[in-house]
Amino acid sequence: MVRISELRSGEEGEYETWLASVPDSLVYYAPSFHRFLAAATGGKGSVLVARSEGEIVGALPYFEKHDPAMGTVLNSLPWYGSHGGCVVQGSTASGARSALLEAFRGAVADPGLLSATVVLSPAEEGHRPAYESVLRPVALDGRIGQITALPVEDGAPLDERLERMLAQKTRNLVRKARRQGFREVVTDDEWSWRFLHEVHAENMAAIGGLPKPLSHFEALRRYLPANMRRLSVAMLGEEPVAALLLILFNRTVEYITPVVRVQHRSRQPLSFLIWCAMQEVCRRGYRRWNWGGTWRNQDSLHHFKAGWGATDHPYTYLVTASPDRVTWLRENLSEALRAFPYFYLFPRSALTDDHA
Repeated sequence: MVRISELRSGEEGEYETWLASVPDSLVYYAPSFHRFLAAATGGKGSVLVARSEGEIVGALPYFEKHDPAMGTVLNSLPWYGSHGGCVVQGSTASGARSALLEAFRGAVADPGLLSATVVLSPAEEGHRPAYESVLRPVALDGRIGQITALPVEDGAPLDERLERMLAQKTRNLVRKARRQGFREVVTDDEWSWRFLHEVHAENMAAIGGLPKPLSHFEALRRYLPANMRRLSVAMLGEEPVAALLLILFNRTVEYITPVVRVQHRSRQPLSFLIWCAMQEVCRRGYRRWNWGGTWRNQDSLHHFKAGWGATDHPYTYLVTASPDRVTWLRENLSEALRAFPYFYLFPRSALTDDHA
């Protein structure tokens, strides 16, 4: 018998211990990340917990945000590139997943629901039929997850093992970067976070993108323990020229925010930082480097990640909304996006005139 309840604050320690025992669990399931999400998105978080004979066997986190005029949006999970859905382990995994999804469906059935989205993790993508059977999504969206399996000890020097996993072009760029005289500084000082955000805003403006607000970086720094984050800066003399923010959890490294001053891009300071970081995390026992999701039309970005030994792990967004709510979104999307920033509402392609 699998029983479902909401995680209470007094159970966080037990939950975190269980989460660390799941080999492929990601930071997106961790309470500290949920506290960050609450600060960044303004949503309210919950974690459904499955127990068998009193022991935790699974969990499903989700966030909700309510607007009196528009209704409620559910995401598992919101924010850039976050995964959600179930994390399960053991002989009861299938039953725990089914019970968690049935419990989540109760929230989806709220008559005030605008839309609900579950973003599968790469580990759960193979179980998508179980999600579709229970949640009955009306729309699907997708990304290509890319993950590098970091090299394990085989008697060869670490530099050699890392170079073996790189594509030839990437290997040459790394070698070039290592000859440029860069120095890596790993720091949590205020200047490095300000530099990260300043250059992030510059880089996003150059491609017409929307940068993450400074407040989100401040919230990451506030709510994620220092041992779960790694901010490195490439220095050229006394000048910072690139930075890389990673999140570290269990055995996985999350590639969160890379930035580089455009005038130094050709010298490959970001490749230098990635190389240095991969060396350190390998020594510390991390086994996976998660580059995050790539849109299917982002060929150059996909090629860049693949050059670092990344393999494809597609994952799906499962979206639920009633027909009248879809019609409302089609007519009021800009207003809804302003009310629910950092939440996923509905596939844009399904809200165009072609689908009216």
